[in-house]
Amino acid sequence: MRGNNSVQRMKATVTNPVFAPEVWAPNFDRCEHLIERSAHNPVITAKDLPFPAECCFNSGAVRVGDEIVMILNCWDAEWVPHFLVARSRDGIHFDIGSRSIASPPKEYPYAGRREGIFDTRITTLEGWHYITYNVSSGLGGRIRLIRTRDFDQFEDMGFITSIDHRNCVIFPEQFDGLYARLERPNGEGSTGGDIYLSYSPDLIFWGRTELVLQKGTRYWESCKIGPGAPPVKTEAGWLTFYHGCRQHMNGIMYTAGVMLLDLKNPGRVIGKMRACLMWPEEEYEFRGNVPQVIFPTAAVQGGSDDELFVYYGAADSSICLAKASIGGLVQRCLADGPCLPGQP
Repeated sequence: MRGNNSVQRMKATVTNPVFAPEVWAPNFDRCEHLIERSAHNPVITAKDLPFPAECCFNSGAVRVGDEIVMILNCWDAEWVPHFLVARSRDGIHFDIGSRSIASPPKEYPYAGRREGIFDTRITTLEGWHYITYNVSSGLGGRIRLIRTRDFDQFEDMGFITSIDHRNCVIFPEQFDGLYARLERPNGEGSTGGDIYLSYSPDLIFWGRTELVLQKGTRYWESCKIGPGAPPVKTEAGWLTFYHGCRQHMNGIMYTAGVMLLDLKNPGRVIGKMRACLMWPEEEYEFRGNVPQVIFPTAAVQGGSDDELFVYYGAADSSICLAKASIGGLVQRCLADGPCLPGQP
């Protein structure tokens, strides 16, 4: 994929004005023209699953040839977690398999956790598709890694973080012979909720950890942030989607942000949108198991070199799709600048 100077001007359709966020969204910096929700949203709901189910949400996806393949994160009617392989030719209509490719660990302290496993992401790298996901524990969640060449046979590579990690996305290429990932140690309050970068020689052991982006650069991301979709390489830098949260009187709102990282030094933010790219507007983003959530997990090439299909979980209840211009997002990130803490 490559960035260019053409920007497709798009306007988001708000079908339910009751949920329009003018009461808090930055009125000086609207972003509707940069991304457009699919008219088919939600593209996957619990009703589409091959068994009675409670929900589906926060699922990684990748383009493989002329298909988009998703590892669908869902819970059945008994709240048992499943990861199902889903395939689509158009990015909207998915054929969903019935076999779960992973199960929660059975040993302490992971056994018996109702949350189990969730939040898949997929990175294609060196002929493999690497899938990261969170494993819940009362002593702190951890990230586990599996890989596949064909989405039929899967290899479990074990845990790849210490305790209390919540989000992890792997870059699709090496840097000076080392693999790289963005991660978010969980933490609470002032002790966590920021995005870090780590390197590895083998995708198992990780170190050289450094801070990439601190929460609180803007109000919409003042509570915590975390990496969303695996970074997308453009001519200008690594286009990186992430989620940002703000706390309010009735809970936490999850929104989507975008930043641009240096091509050779992915720990350096060279541009970042000051406004959030997406915030809950539609009813399916406001109503669900966890209300007021937009949680981006995949950004794959769409119908042209400049188009991205951005998949996101909505209210921890369904999978949704939005379409964006790579060139438009890159230009906006560079125009806004790094937007570091303390800047207006």
